[in-house]
Amino acid sequence: MRIDDNEGVSASSKHLVFAYYVTGHGFGHATRVVEVVRHLIAAGHDVHVVTGAPDFVFTSEIQSPRLKIRKVLLDCGAVQADALTVDRLASLEKYVETAVVPRAEILKTEVEWLHSIKADFVVSDVVLVACRAAADAGIRSVCVTNFR
Repeated sequence: MRIDDNEGVSASSKHLVFAYYVTGHGFGHATRVVEVVRHLIAAGHDVHVVTGAPDFVFTSEIQSPRLKIRKVLLDCGAVQADALTVDRLASLEKYVETAVVPRAEILKTEVEWLHSIKADFVVSDVVLVACRAAADAGIRSVCVTNFR
């Protein structure tokens, strides 16, 4: 199912700008996020997706000027030896390199960006730094995922 800007449910009374952070590790998270983003856009909101996932995951299903994609790698995901085996030590080492060592610079950049787009709300699907950046920017946030 696809959505164009003129389809969907009636817009809410207040237009909101969402910053939606989604891991680029695998396509499961991104394809699930497409459905949430589709409904937010149909309700008349703007959604800025921040991800390392390929653009086509989103643009093949949502054609709307309300969708903006920002390509940034803020989470490294898991390092896997194969489809079912996670290398825990290598995953932690990669996370330290990707998100811990440059944390202060990442937070500064994200806070500035959130202010620049005038974000009203931050949603994060497994991108740990997103909620910290939102708090530092004074913006409400929520984490959404399918993990139990």
